[in-house]
Amino acid sequence: MRASDSDRERVGAVLRSAVTDGRIDMEEFEERLERAETARTLGELPELTADLLPAEEQPLQLDPEPMVSWFTTLRRRGRWVAVPGEQAGAVCGRAEIDMREALLTHNHHRMTVSAFLGRVVIDVPEGVEVRLGGWSFLGRRSTNARRGAASRPPVLEIDGFCLFGTVRVRAPRRRLRLVRRRARRQLGG
Repeated sequence: MRASDSDRERVGAVLRSAVTDGRIDMEEFEERLERAETARTLGELPELTADLLPAEEQPLQLDPEPMVSWFTTLRRRGRWVAVPGEQAGAVCGRAEIDMREALLTHNHHRMTVSAFLGRVVIDVPEGVEVRLGGWSFLGRRSTNARRGAASRPPVLEIDGFCLFGTVRVRAPRRRLRLVRRRARRQLGG
């Protein structure tokens, strides 16, 4: 995928912080910043900050590996590239996937999400159509996402299984409903 100006700016901010802290010298800063400004694809950017921040704090994350939580909590958030056919799961743990800033490579994104005695929580931006498939046995798969007003909204299709666990897809609450609730509360109390 092509790199955007905002992606280059995120990398530049990390580099400026590193030169200010003295983790890199001015010569190395200028070299890395020039490479960031001339980068055409997203794949060229992560290597510029890989040694400056931990993986979960990188300004841009390209991680095609499956995200599976084993007896712990894993989080994927921020600006990252969501590749088709992505896999996520939780085995006696929790996996949190925030797709609100994720870059979708296609308008129709498929994921395989499974939970065994665990919990997977996926946050999506408003307007994304969510299609839950797969099966559950003594588990729960749910979403509060509603189709947006766009004629061809982005689609997130989730398949997989849920065995004694939970898969939850959350969308932001619609402001109109919140305004109505607040108005009712003020009238009633």
